[in-house]
Amino acid sequence: MTHVNVSPAQHLRAPNSSRLVPTADWRPIEIDDLEPTAWDALRDCGNVAVVAGPGAGKTEFLAQRAAYLLQTGICPWPHRILAISFKRDAAANLRRRVTTRVPDHAERFVSMTFDAFTKGLLDRFSPALPADWRKKEDYEIRYATDSDVSRFLNDTATVAPVALRYHIAALQSAKFLANIVGGHELPKSAWAEDPADPVEYAVRAWWSARYLREGSAYVDFVMINRLSELIVRSAPQLRRALRVTYPFVFIDEFQDTTSAQFSFVESVFGNGNGPTVTAVGDSKQRIMGWAGALPRAVERFTTTFAATSYPLAWNFRSSDELVQLQHVVASALDTQSLPAISKAIAEVGHDPAVIWQFPNASREATFIADWIARDIAASGRVPADFALLARQKIAEFEPLFRAGLALHGIGVRNDDEAVGKMRLQDLLKHDATRLLLGLFRLAAEPRGLATVWREVSAILTRIDGAMDDDLALRQVGEKLAEITNSLRSWLKLNPPTKDSVEEAVCYLLDLIDREALHRYVKAVTPGEELDVVIDAFNARIANVAEAGGLWAEVFERFEASQAVVLLTAHRSKSLEYHTVFFLGLDDQQWWSHERNRSESISTFFVGLSRAAHRLIFTTTTTLARTGKIADLFKMLDAAGVPEIVHK
Repeated sequence: MTHVNVSPAQHLRAPNSSRLVPTADWRPIEIDDLEPTAWDALRDCGNVAVVAGPGAGKTEFLAQRAAYLLQTGICPWPHRILAISFKRDAAANLRRRVTTRVPDHAERFVSMTFDAFTKGLLDRFSPALPADWRKKEDYEIRYATDSDVSRFLNDTATVAPVALRYHIAALQSAKFLANIVGGHELPKSAWAEDPADPVEYAVRAWWSARYLREGSAYVDFVMINRLSELIVRSAPQLRRALRVTYPFVFIDEFQDTTSAQFSFVESVFGNGNGPTVTAVGDSKQRIMGWAGALPRAVERFTTTFAATSYPLAWNFRSSDELVQLQHVVASALDTQSLPAISKAIAEVGHDPAVIWQFPNASREATFIADWIARDIAASGRVPADFALLARQKIAEFEPLFRAGLALHGIGVRNDDEAVGKMRLQDLLKHDATRLLLGLFRLAAEPRGLATVWREVSAILTRIDGAMDDDLALRQVGEKLAEITNSLRSWLKLNPPTKDSVEEAVCYLLDLIDREALHRYVKAVTPGEELDVVIDAFNARIANVAEAGGLWAEVFERFEASQAVVLLTAHRSKSLEYHTVFFLGLDDQQWWSHERNRSESISTFFVGLSRAAHRLIFTTTTTLARTGKIADLFKMLDAAGVPEIVHK
C-alpha cells in the first residue's frame, strides 16, 4: 500500500507557543458566556454527548470547544480537529465560525460533511480495499429510486432459492438501502457462496448487481460509507493515521446518523484508545428517519462510546412565549422533555404565535405579501428577517408569493431550487461560491464591502496556506488587490450578457488559479468536486443575468441576501428568522403524517422552532382541524395559539 497521508494539502506552521492560553484563563470568544452545563461539556476530557435543543447554540458551542482545545494546546500542533456535519451549509457555517474566532489555528480545524469525508477516503485509499473489492474501473454515483429497489427485490426473489423467495419479496424497498444494505458490514472476502439467510442473500445480490458488476461500479453514499469502513478496517495503518491526525472529532446533528454512518464512526474512532468524540444532537429533531436515521442515535452513542451526557437548557433564539409552545410539541415527542429557558429579549406589540386561515392560496399570498411590506415599512426590518416555510412542495408556493412580493419591490429566494447538480442553499454556502461571488462584488462595488473583503481574504489565505505568516499574509492582500483591479477592468469592458457571464467566471478562475482552488476544495471537503460547484455557479449567474442591469445588480440577484427566504422545514435546520410563516397546515402538505407521526411531529417541531419572535401558521382549509393533522392543531390549542379567519 502507498504511504498513508490523511492531512489536507496545506503547509501547517507551528503556532508560537507563547500564544497558548492556560486552561484556567481561557474565555469564550465573541460571546459573553456559556451556560454552566456547556462549560462542563467544553472542559470534559472524555467523550461527550451534548443534547442541544432549538436555539441552544450548538454550532456556537462546537466553535467555542474548538477554540478552547486549539488555544490551550489540549489539541497540540500539528494535530487537528475533525468536524463532521450532515449538511454542506452546516459544515461551512461551523468552519467560518472557527476561522473567525481563532484565525491563527483555523487551518487545523477540518469541517466537512459525512459523505464528503467517506467519499474522500474511498477516492484516495481504494487500493487498500481487499482484493475481492478492488475495481479497475472508476465508479459512478447513481441513486436508486424506490421503484428501482422494488423491482430489484422482485427480480432477486424470482431467482433465489425457493425457501428464500417469500422473505426477500417481503422486504420493504423504502428501507432496504439505508437500513439493510447500510446495516450490513462488508466481509473482507466477497461472498463465495449464496447465503442461506434471505436478508444476507439480498444484500449480496445488491452488491453483485451494482458494485461487483463488469465495468464501472454504481454506488450511492450508503455504499460509499460501507466501502470506506471496509478500507479502514482492512488497513490498520490508515486507521492509526486517522486517529493520530484527528485526536478530537465533532459530529453534529447526531440524531440523523444512519446505520452505515454509526458503524463507520464506531469502526474508525471507537473501540477504545481512540480520539475524543463530541456528539451534538437532539432526538426531538430527528427528521431523517425516511433516510435511515437510527432511532435514539444519541443515546446509542452515549452507551457505545461511554460518553457523558450534557443537556443544554438555555434557548438564545426564541422569546419565552415561543419557547413555551416548543415545549408543548417537544413533550409530544418526549414526555420527559424539560422546558428550555429563554435568553432572548422578547418583543411587545404582537402575538408571538397565531394561526391565519384563508379562503384560498391566492388570498393567502396577497395578504401575507402586503403584511410583510407594511411590517418592513413600520419596523425597519429587512426582507431577510422573514421566512416562508413549508413541510414540502415548496415550489408550489413560489409563483404566487413571488408575484405578490414583487408588487412591493421585495424579492423571494427559493433555497430548495435546483441549480445544476446542487440546491441553491448548498451553492450559496460553499467556500468556492463565497470566494467567486465575493471577488465579483468587490470588483463591481469597490467601496463599502469590508465584510466581504475580510471573508474573501480569509479564504484566499487558506488556499495559499498563509496562516500565521506575516509576509505571506501581506502577499495575499496584494494578490487580492491585483485580482479585483484586473477583474474590475474586465467587467467595465464587458457588460453582463448571456455569453459574458460565463466568460467572466472563466476569467476570474484564471486570475485566482483554478488548480489551487481545486486543491483547496479537495483538501477541505474531500469527495466534493469543484466542477460541480462551478457548473452550478454558472447556471445561477446565467439565470439571474437574464433580468439585465449592471454587474453589481447581477451579483446582488445571485445571492439575493435581502430577499424573503422560501424553504422546506428540512432545509431550515440550524437557521433562524425574526418572523416565520409556516405555510400549508393541511392534509396535502402533511399527507404522510399518519405513516410516521413521530418523525412528522419532529419536522413540525424543527420548522416552528426557527422563529425568534413571531410564528404564523397558515391554512387554506377549514377541514384541517379534523383531518390527518388534527393532533398538530390540538398542540397549538394546548399552547393557547389563537386563530384568525381572513376572508
